[in-house]
Amino acid sequence: MRDRRTTKLLIAVFLIVGLVPIVGALETTPDVVVAASDSSAADKAAADYVCDGVNDHVEIQAALNALPSSGGVVLLSSGTYNCAGIIAPKAGSTLMGEGESETFLKFTRDGRINVDREHVTLDGFHVAGSGYSSGVKWLGVITVRASHAAVHNLTGTADASIQAVFLLIHDPTVYAPTLEDVEFVNCKAVDTGTYGFLHNAWGSSNKVIKDVRYENCAAINCGKYGQFNPWITGFDFAELNDIEGLRVTNCLAEGNLESGFHFEFDPKVTDAVLENCVSRNNGQKPFPSRAYNPNDMSTHYFGCGYYAPNADVTFLNCTAEGNSMNGFYTTNGGKLYNCVEKNTGIGRTDFSYRVPAGYYSVPTRSANPSLVMENCTSITSNGYGLQVDLANNVKIRNFYLIDPVGYNGKGSSLGGTNGQFDNAEVSIYASGNRVETLVWAKENENTVFSGQIVSDAAKPFVIEGYGTRNVLVKDMEIISKTLPAGSSGVTVVGTVPAGQATLQNVRVTPTGSPVPTPTPTVPVTPVPTTPAPSGKPDLVVTDISWTPANPASGDAVTLKATVKNQGDAATPAGAKHGVLFTFDDGAAGSGVWSDTYIRSIAPGAWVTLTANGGSAGATWKAALGTHTVKATVDDVNRIAESDETNNVRAKQITVSKAASTPTPVPTTPAPSGKPDLVVTDISWEPANPASGDAVTLKATVKNQGDAATPAGAKHGVLFTFDDGAAGSGVWSDTYTRSIAPGAWVTLTANGGSAGATWKAALGTHTVKATVDDVNRIAESDEKNNVMSKKIVVGAQQAPVKGDLNGDGSVDWADVIIAADMAQGKTDPSAAADLDGDGTAGWKDVALLADFFFGRVSSL
Repeated sequence: MRDRRTTKLLIAVFLIVGLVPIVGALETTPDVVVAASDSSAADKAAADYVCDGVNDHVEIQAALNALPSSGGVVLLSSGTYNCAGIIAPKAGSTLMGEGESETFLKFTRDGRINVDREHVTLDGFHVAGSGYSSGVKWLGVITVRASHAAVHNLTGTADASIQAVFLLIHDPTVYAPTLEDVEFVNCKAVDTGTYGFLHNAWGSSNKVIKDVRYENCAAINCGKYGQFNPWITGFDFAELNDIEGLRVTNCLAEGNLESGFHFEFDPKVTDAVLENCVSRNNGQKPFPSRAYNPNDMSTHYFGCGYYAPNADVTFLNCTAEGNSMNGFYTTNGGKLYNCVEKNTGIGRTDFSYRVPAGYYSVPTRSANPSLVMENCTSITSNGYGLQVDLANNVKIRNFYLIDPVGYNGKGSSLGGTNGQFDNAEVSIYASGNRVETLVWAKENENTVFSGQIVSDAAKPFVIEGYGTRNVLVKDMEIISKTLPAGSSGVTVVGTVPAGQATLQNVRVTPTGSPVPTPTPTVPVTPVPTTPAPSGKPDLVVTDISWTPANPASGDAVTLKATVKNQGDAATPAGAKHGVLFTFDDGAAGSGVWSDTYIRSIAPGAWVTLTANGGSAGATWKAALGTHTVKATVDDVNRIAESDETNNVRAKQITVSKAASTPTPVPTTPAPSGKPDLVVTDISWEPANPASGDAVTLKATVKNQGDAATPAGAKHGVLFTFDDGAAGSGVWSDTYTRSIAPGAWVTLTANGGSAGATWKAALGTHTVKATVDDVNRIAESDEKNNVMSKKIVVGAQQAPVKGDLNGDGSVDWADVIIAADMAQGKTDPSAAADLDGDGTAGWKDVALLADFFFGRVSSL
């Protein structure tokens, strides 16, 4: 294992140059270090385990298993890890990368990370998952099933074959106690085909998940690239689980298929708080084109920034902007303080089957108070700014309704849809001329209104309904240039029974008084809608990227930098947020810059800026070799920051040799150079063969030359075993397509003097793979066609009890197979009857799970 003092010094150096954005990394010294197949030579030399680019989860799991029983830290060096299996950290362990833009874990063939033991930390890497089978589709790329877990500084994506990128789930077959104390910090789910962050529960006991914390997390474009189901949300905190003690701070949901932040109606939600969150442009799913039908899923639609019906959820200083159906949907215990909704339903014009509303609360009557809103604002909602119905015990204080588009001439609806709005108080400050009525109260009972309306509409405030009882409008000022000064400005429709609507100190004035600044009265420390900054911004570059991702010499490369404000105050609006990109400090070509972004960046928020200019143009002409790209934010000090020394981030870019330009001929161009074939990897199946097994060989072949290989020529590979002493060789000789310069293919043995597979012989052997073994293809170098690799063959083992899929070990796949048998999805087998009671049932599933997670030592 790597010397701890040396590792600590290396991490300190990485932190100084800004390459490892890991909180507390100086205090976290790796016990074991793993390098990827494409890690640097220095990283490989210093690593305890070096991956070969195939089944890298095996080396990572071995490193985790090598930690002491008390736990420890495994560091994944910069590079890409190709994982086709499960990584399961042990209790008390930390799996750490060198940053989400440095360490990449790519999961295929049902690969994922299972956090099934307590006190596990994941920190500082990027995950991507694809191609999952039906047996694991209900899990996540990161699946957390045990308490006291921490997930920090991770970015993830997944295709539509799995339920979530980040899944927090109570699974009693894995972890029976209450699932609690889990945190996600600086995590992002981006451009997915599935849910970003999802909570769920299986079984009937301990369904409540407690004390979960999110900070500076983001779910962006979830459901954009495929759809696991039609209900994909950014954050889903309560699907089948109850939840208690949730805290979500400074999080972003943007561009998701359905809701940004979501709670299902049925689970019990207690003491949930969302603070300083932003939800925008959610509800990307097509708007319903038919009336709601409970049996027609195409008519079911959320489209919300925040969907929290029937839930004890408090929203503090949260923002909803441009969401499709509702900005905030809160009922039966919702509390909103200092929240802002803007442009809900923007672009919607057909209200035949849905009417957008900035704030929507229907029904709201099962708690007391059932809804509290203080100092909240609706700005230019494309439907109702405020819609509350089937409501009782509602407290709306200092609500600001600004210029709604409205529906049927109404800017708000209080009881207007279903005719119940009882025992409520409403102080409202409304303005705008796009609707005939800004405040519409229908069938209200025991309700008090106050505030101010600024409008030249004919009926700015309307009270109507046969069921209206004991409605009082007091201290209400209506500012209008069209209504008679001194009149009330409140229209009481004739359907209202006599004496049931009373006006006190209600008057029309032509100029009016200033709109008062509200003073929050909530039992929490209020934060103003626009807080005065207590400090200064602090801009850092968190990532550098480029297009094309793998440039060749001479390519025009476009640079991008992700810039985050990690300070205490927003950056000033109007100031240029410049970023300068340099290449080997100018030695590898002229620099480029971005200098057009002038909007304010809030504390904790980030933007991605693209180079738009430079002394020689907005793109960099790629130079052959490996170079250091530096991105410097606020490069000419336009913005005063709390720390002016942390504006630079560096990253390596490797530029390959450009493919030679062929001399054109009428049909097939002749290459100007020659191909050069090499073997970059050898693999086999089964991965751990036993004596007598039929082993299938594969070789990854790359053309590292200047010209493509000729189409039609056989690209042969010969595999030998101890140069023939360990059995007959096998070969691949069917691939005849051209291989372009820099491209590679994986070729599988399809023939041999004794068949296409090798009969494994006990012991350790040398496998050699020789590409172009009979020299069919003229190459620039004919001496580099051979690669060797060791293969270890064990003795034949008796069948492993509980190994239901025959891969030689008891793993989670066997648990899934047993569960399918217990549910009757597949036919039961005698091998799954582990307790000997004659059936393959849930007791057998529990036994397998206990063995897999180490709770029992044998089956």
